[in-house]
Amino acid sequence: MTLQQINVPDSIKSLPYHDRSETLIDTANEAIEAFMLADQTVIENFVTCDFHLLDQALTWIEQSHLIAGNRFCEWGAGFAVGSLLAALRGMESVGIEIEPRLVHEANELAQSLGSSSRVYCGSLVPRDVEGLEDIANEVRNVDTEEGDIYDEIGWEIDDFDLFFAFPWPGEHGFFEHIFDVRASTGALLLTYRGREGMNLVRKIS
Repeated sequence: MTLQQINVPDSIKSLPYHDRSETLIDTANEAIEAFMLADQTVIENFVTCDFHLLDQALTWIEQSHLIAGNRFCEWGAGFAVGSLLAALRGMESVGIEIEPRLVHEANELAQSLGSSSRVYCGSLVPRDVEGLEDIANEVRNVDTEEGDIYDEIGWEIDDFDLFFAFPWPGEHGFFEHIFDVRASTGALLLTYRGREGMNLVRKIS
């Protein structure tokens, strides 16, 4: 791999939340709870991350001048709270989610908040990722056979500067492989790892 590990300090937990992020997160949590209570069909792979910690991580990345550009992509977006938080910072922000019900809910939430963020329905996996077949069988709920959603978005995967994902345990290598093979040099991949907190890598070549 050509990825550089960047240490995310525990001190990010003491950073103040971004202006309007607490209202955004509260609104998102209310929408998520209402969806979970109303929907009779359980979406087993839908689990939310620590949105407040994500907000602080984005603040730290911004304050540390680690990001090279202004485009953000959330992989496996769910309700796309990461995309919404990025849009608060003025980023050109999109999410990719394969479950149509979540895509609908995420875009409804974005519209209700007046956010420019948009979520697209499809697989996060672009076409022609070399070596993907060797690790794809380790991953649940990711389609590697669909068309390329980046065509619909209008940006290539290497047009994005920061990616965020919440992989299941054991799936981090899958996301890092796609990022390593197809993202642009200098791009960042931020992942939430539960009790381990946030993990950040940069593609260096």
